[in-house]
Amino acid sequence: MDKPFDIAWSILKQLQPFVPRKLDDQIGMGTFRAAYESPDVPHVTKFGSGQGVANALIQARLAEMYPELFVSEELHALPKTTSELPEWLTSGKKNQTERITGDILTGGEIENPFVFTQERGDPVTVTSPPSKDLDIALRNYLWEEYPTLQHLGLWDVKPENWAQMPGGIELPESITEGRIPGQVKIIDPQFNAYRKRGYYPDETIAENRRFQEGLPTLYEFAKPWYQGLSQYEDPGMVEDALTRLLISEDESLRGSLSALNP
Repeated sequence: MDKPFDIAWSILKQLQPFVPRKLDDQIGMGTFRAAYESPDVPHVTKFGSGQGVANALIQARLAEMYPELFVSEELHALPKTTSELPEWLTSGKKNQTERITGDILTGGEIENPFVFTQERGDPVTVTSPPSKDLDIALRNYLWEEYPTLQHLGLWDVKPENWAQMPGGIELPESITEGRIPGQVKIIDPQFNAYRKRGYYPDETIAENRRFQEGLPTLYEFAKPWYQGLSQYEDPGMVEDALTRLLISEDESLRGSLSALNP
């Protein structure tokens, strides 16, 4: 399953972004981006600040290695110019005064969004109160089953960050108590949590090396954003700001990778 990144990436680039027709098409909004669905396509499009792209890079590589567990996010150029995008694109669905901030030029509300797409699954319905114990149990289970994930500092694998998808794993009911049923994959994890270096068996060293050998640079990963600079009102300023963003994200990436080698 482990193909060279550029070949796999060209195949995956079938999830073309779309501009949502209405705010009601929003299916979720996080710290960095808002996600939309469309009845016409089998994937979601996300618009946001561009922050968190280092996590998206790690997630994309893990989706190549463990397609049963992770769903990658793809980066794209804007499908329309910024002047043609709806003003509510990064507003909250339930509360339109709630907005994503961190615009690459102003630091405020998003006026120059960046685009991701991701295969769409059925969100895990959460009816019970948040459980820190469940979140930790899920993380520990994944760390044990996939040691590379521990060395990457995987965290934030609460039920809301999973989706039911064919070909996914089935989590032990002894851990989930039925709160994450069926075949599921992780759609929105985080990395670089605190972890101890510990013991590195030979097979884990080999798996960590396999992860690193197939990992592109952050600048290679973000190439679609650079290619789409003409969609912004001031391409030069956005290009400079994007490069500064990637410098910051690269520091985060190095932190996530820091425990891969003994």
